[in-house]
Amino acid sequence: MNRLYNWIKKPVLDTVTLYWELLKVMVPIMIVVRLGVEFGLIEHVSLIFTPFMDMVGLPPEAGIIWTTAMLVNIYAGMVTLVALLPEAPMNVAQITVLGSMILIAHSLPIEQRIVQKAGPGLIATTLLRIVGALVYGAILHQIYTAFNMLQENATIDWLPSTDADAGWLQWTQDSVISLFSIFWIILILILALKVLELLKVTDLISKALSPILGLMGISDKAIPVTMIGVMLGLGYGGALILREAREGKMSPQDIFLSLSFMCLFHSMIEDTLLIFALGADLSGILLGRFLFAFAVLFVLGQMVKRLPDQVFNRLLFRQA
Repeated sequence: MNRLYNWIKKPVLDTVTLYWELLKVMVPIMIVVRLGVEFGLIEHVSLIFTPFMDMVGLPPEAGIIWTTAMLVNIYAGMVTLVALLPEAPMNVAQITVLGSMILIAHSLPIEQRIVQKAGPGLIATTLLRIVGALVYGAILHQIYTAFNMLQENATIDWLPSTDADAGWLQWTQDSVISLFSIFWIILILILALKVLELLKVTDLISKALSPILGLMGISDKAIPVTMIGVMLGLGYGGALILREAREGKMSPQDIFLSLSFMCLFHSMIEDTLLIFALGADLSGILLGRFLFAFAVLFVLGQMVKRLPDQVFNRLLFRQA
């Protein structure tokens, strides 16, 4: 019993700490979004995103959700989605498209700074994530529409059903329930990651994916560090690559390709499960996203090999 208690204690404490930090961000965002809905501001702001969201088959309001995730983090995008879903109901395909775009492009101010410090150009890698997210979203939209897949209305079972015209009292009650539910989602997620680590599942996934990275032009020296970023997140992978770069253990081309792949596909388990909890389908947020990242990096790897060093350093890389 004591062993079980000690095993659970740290994940619970980690969840409480993370949740408290997230509350400081999530609660103000929920209030701002509610005020925007109440005074009709959301409708006007959404017009800015209409052309881009039309391209990926999403309602204009989805642009606000994605932008919030890009500028803050996935959790901020998550609560914005929860707040706007009554105003802009979506089907499962649309939730999957939006979730996939969030997974590719989120937390840009923090994550792109990490990438930049390691050497890859800030503009090049940021455009890779934003344009990549839009292109992948458009591809998913066309596939799901052409094959009439995932067209049923999306429902998030662990959230209360809030009407679009709900009053402030009902909205407050539902928001409290939503925030309380998010705590348990985070706790379950952290416990699941701990179980997967205990069962060595992450190690097995890393071994299975490592040979594929070589096909993208990433050298053997860079593959282990790249896999850390793929499994644990861009922050971990980027920090390790920064260390390797400072010690001269990785070539600039390896650093660029490794971080470019991580830009499109990182935190494979944690972030994917979080978006999955919002009702997205794994075909888009996991399998399709990996295939897209592989295809982009395969082409990018061939291009980087053929670029003269002078052009590569001017356009895509600066010495860390």
